[in-house]
Amino acid sequence: MLSLTRPLGRLHYFALGFGLFILKCALDFAVASHFGRPYSLFFYVSPMASPLFRPDEASDYWVALWGVALPFIGLGCVLTLRRLLDAALSPWLVFLFFVPFANLVFFAVCVLVPAREGARTQPLPAQGAYRGSQVGTRIEATRRGYGTSIFLAGALGAVIGLGAIGISVGLMRSYGAALMLGAPVISGFATSMFFGRMRPDQGFAGAALATIVSFILTFGVTVTFALEGLGCLAIVVPLVVPVTFFGSYVGYAISRQIASTTPGMTSVPFVLLPLLFGAERLSPLPEPPSSPVESEVIVDAPPEIVWQRVIAFPPLPPPDEFMFRHGIAAPLRATIDGEGPGAVRRCEFTTGTFVEPIEIWSPGRELTFSVTAQPDPMREETLWESVRPPHLDGYLKTTRGQFALEPLPGGKTRLVGRTWYKTGMTPEPYFRLWGDAIIHRIHLRVLNHVRALAEADMQAH
Repeated sequence: MLSLTRPLGRLHYFALGFGLFILKCALDFAVASHFGRPYSLFFYVSPMASPLFRPDEASDYWVALWGVALPFIGLGCVLTLRRLLDAALSPWLVFLFFVPFANLVFFAVCVLVPAREGARTQPLPAQGAYRGSQVGTRIEATRRGYGTSIFLAGALGAVIGLGAIGISVGLMRSYGAALMLGAPVISGFATSMFFGRMRPDQGFAGAALATIVSFILTFGVTVTFALEGLGCLAIVVPLVVPVTFFGSYVGYAISRQIASTTPGMTSVPFVLLPLLFGAERLSPLPEPPSSPVESEVIVDAPPEIVWQRVIAFPPLPPPDEFMFRHGIAAPLRATIDGEGPGAVRRCEFTTGTFVEPIEIWSPGRELTFSVTAQPDPMREETLWESVRPPHLDGYLKTTRGQFALEPLPGGKTRLVGRTWYKTGMTPEPYFRLWGDAIIHRIHLRVLNHVRALAEADMQAH
């Protein structure tokens, strides 16, 4: 098992790996039980959940966990190196063993990719190991089948995408331009570059199929392990798909021009990606100014009647709009404690309660309030109800709200709702398109409810 000079077939790799995984689960469970700590299989998927990466864990428990983990890490690297030898892939890929989330796709590739002809009968050379099988070389690359080439290239793109999520979201807690724009371009570039180097006889259609495979693998792992929910992915897909295919086309075009003796071009993304995240960390984009979302309705009632329904209103009917039925927080009712500046208004949503201290109290004209506490902006649809996607933690933050009442001829009132908010995601203009649309629908749900109540009060008079 410890030999580095003999290839390891995929069936043996899977059997040994699965057996070691079961053994490690048993040992980790025993350690957790001994120290009275919770245990979950999700610890092996996400570094955000694993106690191995929590600095606040008790030192004896933490040392015990690492004491169990290190031998398995060593054995896993040895087995993976032997499997890479069997498949004639670069030994440098073993470093993907340590990349959060991306290692899930990497393990699947190691299990599924077939052996290269003659690999099992040839021991590892003493020097220049894998020189003829470096990722990106054309030497013997065309021996791989068309479907295998598509899968391997797509898996490489997925590894980059998932690795970017692991670095940016899992470690840096950032949804910046490096993740949303840089990583998709690099992923598409590497996918097509790798495919083009393996199959120089094929057109862009094969590279496009490989890019689609990378999407399927990336989003499949993301949803399966609740790295993000379906709602977030639905918002992100229209942004990342075009830029990924842009990178894919550039990678394909370059792969058609580079000489066959140029090795390692597909290794460039693995260098660029950390540099991109480092640059963003050192020099983040400036925070754009906050501008309000504004919505209005015309109420067939005078301002003094409308005002009474603005400061507090009874429960709304259950939400039936599509986005509210699929997780977006919907307003339910509002109450207020006190009158005038310093009073506290509470607006209850389906995900919790906004706490809104009053700043400006001008009966019949204006109610302005700050926001000191707010619930989650949505309930994500995931396969794991107990898992909380990181983007719910302050990446859409409401800072201020306002109701403005303007008298109109005929005893009517123009009722305007305004909300100031910040989004911690880049590119800001793109995510504000979604944020503005969502807040506008929330406004209309409240404003229409206030209008109906005020007009009913008017008729009662």
